[in-house]
Formats: sequence, C-alpha cells, structure tokens
Amino acid sequence: MRTTPAGGAVELFSFEGCPYAQRTRMALLEKGVPFTLTEIDLFNRPAWFAEVSPYGKVPVLRHAGGTVYESTIINQYLDEAFPDPPLMPPTPLGRAQARIWLDYCETRFLPAAHAVTTAGPDPEKRRAAVAKFTDVLRFLDREALGRLSADGPYFFGAAPTLVDIQYSPFFERFGTYEQSGGAEWPADCTRLHRWFAAMQARESYKATAKPTEYHLEARRQMLARRAATAG
Repeated sequence: MRTTPAGGAVELFSFEGCPYAQRTRMALLEKGVPFTLTEIDLFNRPAWFAEVSPYGKVPVLRHAGGTVYESTIINQYLDEAFPDPPLMPPTPLGRAQARIWLDYCETRFLPAAHAVTTAGPDPEKRRAAVAKFTDVLRFLDREALGRLSADGPYFFGAAPTLVDIQYSPFFERFGTYEQSGGAEWPADCTRLHRWFAAMQARESYKATAKPTEYHLEARRQMLARRAATAG
C-alpha cells in the first residue's frame, strides 16, 4: 500500500515539452501519487509564476506546505515522501551508486548531447561532438548497465529507479540528436537498447512520451523564439 504523508495534495507545475518536467511526471506516475498539473508556457510566463519558481523554471512541486524545484531533487523528495514503491536502491552503497549516475546524466551525458545539437555546420566540430557523445553512450553501456544490471534490464536490475527516469526523456529525444546533429546509436551498445526498450514499455513512459516529430518541431519553435527575442 502506498504511504501518503500528511500535508495534502501534490501540485506539479510543468511544461509539456520539457524533459525535466517529464522526469517528475514519470516519478509521480511510477509512485501512483495523485497530483494536479499546471502547465506553464515558458515563453510567456504568467506574472504570478515568479512567486512559485524563483528560477522561473519547471518543474516545481508544491506539497506539505512547501515548494521544491530542480527535477533531480524533486524526484528524490518524492521517493522519501512516498516510499512505496521505492525508486532508489535499498542499501546505502546502492543509493550512493545511484547518485553517481544521476550526476553523470547532468554533468556528462546532457552536455555531450547538447554539444551534438549545437555544433553547427562546421564538419570538424560536428565530428568531435558526435565522437564525444558516442563515448558517453558506450561508457553508460559498459560502466553502468554492464556492471549494475545483471539481473534485469534497468540500471539497478529488475526494477526501475530514479536513475532510469533521469535518462529516459533524453533518450526519447534521440531522434533530434540524429537529425539535428548527426549522432548515431552505437550498434555495440546492446545493454542500452535493452534498457530503453524496457522503459518504453512502462506506463509512466507511454503516458508522457512524444514522437520525434513533436520534439523536432518544438526545437524549431524554440530556436525561432530565441532568434526573435535576440533580434
């Protein structure tokens, strides 16, 4: 049975196309936690949103009389506030290892993915960005999934954790890395293939995922809006 802490309803402020907000929606769905969803247009934020989000970003979670922001921190809060089912490993060592891979996503994987999509037309710069991203993918396949997930498809085995949720929205967007930056999914990253197939089959993923065409159009609109603002 899911444990419901004191403090009332959960409210999530989100933006439909935001992968960080998608992380928290997935965590809430995995937990089975009821929540109200308020969508924010990040290109036309309502004035009152500054009182909710000091950074002006999503996701933001309101619960138990307080506000939590930054998706990684929100999801760890949810795992503590709603402990069943758990989304972190059961041992201190396991949780430490999970935090290593949560951090790797933010400090290594995402910068490498961003570099691919922003390398521009210079062939040498594009090749270097793709090579770096490919190295990151192989490192994940070998050092994370290859060492931690012997008894199942997920990062820590048979059940998903916050680590799986951390990466999923960005692998959903892999088509944008391919089409806008020339990235390729290495054929030898078989563990990553198995992992992502398992995540795509989960209801939390299916309820929040969008097709590649959606992400490409969202990227086009974002670049157009930024260009208009800069001009």
